[in-house]
Formats: sequence, structure tokens, C-alpha cells
Amino acid sequence: MDVNLKTFVQDAVPEGGIIFSGAVQTDGITYDLFVLEQRQRRGVMVIANRSTNQPSVPLPKVLFADTSLDIAVDRDLIPSEVCIQLWALLGTSRSTLEQPQTMAAAQDIYPLGAVLNTVLNPIAGFTFRSNSTLGILQELEQSDAIPINPSAAPVGSVLVCPTTCSPTGPVSLGSVTIVGSDGNVYGPDIRKGCAWTSFGKLEAWIELHANKNQLFGFLLRAHPERT
Repeated sequence: MDVNLKTFVQDAVPEGGIIFSGAVQTDGITYDLFVLEQRQRRGVMVIANRSTNQPSVPLPKVLFADTSLDIAVDRDLIPSEVCIQLWALLGTSRSTLEQPQTMAAAQDIYPLGAVLNTVLNPIAGFTFRSNSTLGILQELEQSDAIPINPSAAPVGSVLVCPTTCSPTGPVSLGSVTIVGSDGNVYGPDIRKGCAWTSFGKLEAWIELHANKNQLFGFLLRAHPERT
């Protein structure tokens, strides 16, 4: 890896593990793919860099970062043909993007939405299509879920802390958790094979994330026949 790119990445991701996973070149741009691990979360970061002399393009820059690539195409952040090649580098290949996702993929770098579905779908009949924190937030905002204040979240609330990043960093992977009956927040821990794990009391979780990421809370409507 180029020394300048290595320095750029280290500055952009000040905490956690960073693994270079390959690159895709097209139209004079190199898309460098990195896998990130921060606490219980795993995600991806794509850096756009010059592969030919293009002085008008201000690169390198952080093009995308989140717990999954699945929302990058929908937001026109990465060309679809590049995204397919990046998925292949991750070993979660999709041969086409013509068919929309109807359910979050269980095989992903961090199957956040898929794991949440195992708990939320039986209760509320709600199914996430994305494993991305930004995608999950968007789906909740467009649903009939009730927005709530995270600091006063009742049992069963879904708390979303979306990934944040700027073109030069820092990158902070987000998370999505559920408030348990014991006042703790729970979510899939990548260090434990995405098993449901307590991340501590609600107040402590909010304090840990509030300085780096925005926080959103939602209460899904349980179906009467499922309660």
C-alpha cells in the first residue's frame, strides 16, 4: 500500500482495527476497500484515490463507511459495478443489483439487520432490508414506528446510532441496539459470532456514543396477534 494512503487511513480511523481488503480500478479512480473493527462492531470503509493523473479530483477521500455496503448504491455513493466487485472482495458477492433487497442478508460483513430481524420480526412483523446503520435508520423513519427520546427509551425500544464519517475522517462505526427488560441495551457482538450481548445500562450506552454519533430511538408497534 502507498505510504501516503496508509497515513491517510490511519488518520481517518483513529481507533479500532483496520484491514486492507483489496482495490477496484475504473475510470481513473481506485476504490480501496478496508474492513474496520471497533468494539463489538464491524464495518467497511471505501477510499477513493487517483489511479491516473486527475488534478481536478480532490482525492484521496473517505467515500463511504458503514456496517454494510448495501446502502452505498441506493445513495449513489459508489457505482453499482464497483460495488459488486467490492462485495466479491469481501466474500459476500452479489452477481447483480437488479433485484432489490427484501430482507437483510445473513451473509454480510456485519449482519446487523439480519440479527435484529430474528427478534423484531416475530414480535412486530417488521423486517429490515439493510445491514447498514444508515439503511436501518432510514427504514425506521419511513415506517410507522414511533420516534422516542433515547434517554427515556422504554423496554423494547430500538436505538440507532448511525455511522458517521467525513471525507478525511474520523470514521466512527454506528450500532443498533434494543432496550431489555433489565434496563440494559443489547445487540449483536461481532467478537462473539454476532450473539446477542449486553452492552451495559442505557445511560452508560448513551454517554459512550453521544459524543461521536447522533442517537435516535424508535418503538415498533407490536401486532395484536403476535403479543
